[in-house]
Amino acid sequence: AAIRPAVTFSLNYKKIFTAESIMMTCDGGSTIGGGPNYIWYKDNFPVHNGKSYTIQRARTSHRGSYRCRTSTGELSDPARLDVSDGIVILQTPLYVYEGDDINLRCHHRPRYSGGLSRFIKDKSVIRAWTDSAVFQIGNVDRTTAGTYRCDKVISGQKIYYDEVSVSVEGKSRISYIRIIPQHLYTDGVTLSPDRPSVIIA
Repeated sequence: AAIRPAVTFSLNYKKIFTAESIMMTCDGGSTIGGGPNYIWYKDNFPVHNGKSYTIQRARTSHRGSYRCRTSTGELSDPARLDVSDGIVILQTPLYVYEGDDINLRCHHRPRYSGGLSRFIKDKSVIRAWTDSAVFQIGNVDRTTAGTYRCDKVISGQKIYYDEVSVSVEGKSRISYIRIIPQHLYTDGVTLSPDRPSVIIA
């Protein structure tokens, strides 16, 4: 049996600066009979073999859509990576699902001195100037979707900004069944407590 794999990013942000590093992992995809091999694709072209794929010192040419495939042929959904050569970026999670708690990060290049930040959604200020570069949103729902922007004071004198679009998906497609100390019956299949099962919705 095969489980469709999913791509995850280290730090769970889908935008980074040039010269930064990121590790992508192909989660899931376990099979009966020895485990899968993994192939990574960027914009549908193979680029790497292995469960994880690390980009060191990213360049703008690393922008693109990444997917992983297992030896059983199971292919992940695309995961978009953006690489910026700017001074400020607004970092958002790779995936945003209903019910999540998420962080939006107004990130600046380390060689610059970062000051106050503010956050704007759909042209309305949602948090005024503050020392914190992170804006937290709890219990995400469909109204969370929109266009977000962060402004940041750099080197005490100039304001730089970045803008991104955030979409919200339904609840995660992965669900789990916890086995209790008795037999369970579903669709004519017996699930025994000594053989826990995971069902992918």
